[in-house]
Amino acid sequence: MDTQLVDRSKPVPLYHQVKDSLRERIEAHEWEPGMKIPTGKELAAEYGVSQITIKQALSRLDMEGLVERYQGRGTFVCQPPLVQDIFTLAGFSASFAQAGIEIESRLIGTAVIPASEGIARRLSIDSGESVIEVRRVRLAKNIPVCLQTSYLPHKLCCPILDRDLAKESLFELLKETCNLNPAWADEALNAVTVDDYEARILMVPPTSPAFLIRRTTFDKSGAPVEFAKSVLRGDRCKFTVSLNAETTRNGRELKEGLIGIKTQVS
Repeated sequence: MDTQLVDRSKPVPLYHQVKDSLRERIEAHEWEPGMKIPTGKELAAEYGVSQITIKQALSRLDMEGLVERYQGRGTFVCQPPLVQDIFTLAGFSASFAQAGIEIESRLIGTAVIPASEGIARRLSIDSGESVIEVRRVRLAKNIPVCLQTSYLPHKLCCPILDRDLAKESLFELLKETCNLNPAWADEALNAVTVDDYEARILMVPPTSPAFLIRRTTFDKSGAPVEFAKSVLRGDRCKFTVSLNAETTRNGRELKEGLIGIKTQVS
C-alpha cells in the first residue's frame, strides 16, 4: 500500500499525521488483528521521520486501543473493539449477542443496602429504603471490558436474590421472577478515567480512558426498576448511532438530527 508522505508544511505535528495514516492503514486491513506491523526503524524510513516521531504515534495508537506493544517482540494490531448500538434497550450480554459477541459475566458481589439520596432519586423511592446492589464484571474472550453496578428496588425485585446473577440475564429475571417489563431507559454517557479500584478490576493502568454509562430503566408502567452504572474500557468498546433528520424511530421524534439523545454541557 502506498503511504501518503507527511506534509511538513501543515500546522499538524508529524507524529499526529503518522498516527492518522497508520490508523487508516489498520482500518483498511493492511494489517489484520494479531499481525505485527513494521518496526519503528522501518516506519521511520517509510515516512521520512525520526524513530522518536514513530514512537509517539504508536504510543497514541496504543492508548486508543488500536495496537499493543510488547518489549522485545514489536507492535501488534489489536482485536477490533466491541460495538454497541446505543438505541437497543437490552441487557449487556444480549446487546452484544446480536452482533455475535459472547459476553461472560462474573459476579463480584450482591448486597441489600440503604439507598443513598442519589440512588433513591433515580429509583423514585425514599432515601434509606432498601435496594439490591449487584456488582458484576463483564468479559469478552476472557478480557474484562465492563464493570457494572446495578441498583434495584428491593420491594419490587427481591426474588432475583435467589437466582444465579452471574449466569442469568438481569433483564430476563425482572420479567420472569418479578413480573416487570423493562420498556425504556434514560441513559447518559461520559468520557472518564478509571480509578485504582476500577483499574484493578478491568486490568488496565489507573487513569486509563473509559466510558461511564448511567442508565435508569423504566417498566411499562413508568416506574423505575433499575439504575445501573457501567464503566467500560475505552480501548475495547465503542458506540454507534444512525442519524436521520426526517423520520422517526421507536416512536420518538428526531430533533436536530439526533434520535432520542439528550446532550448536556456543563
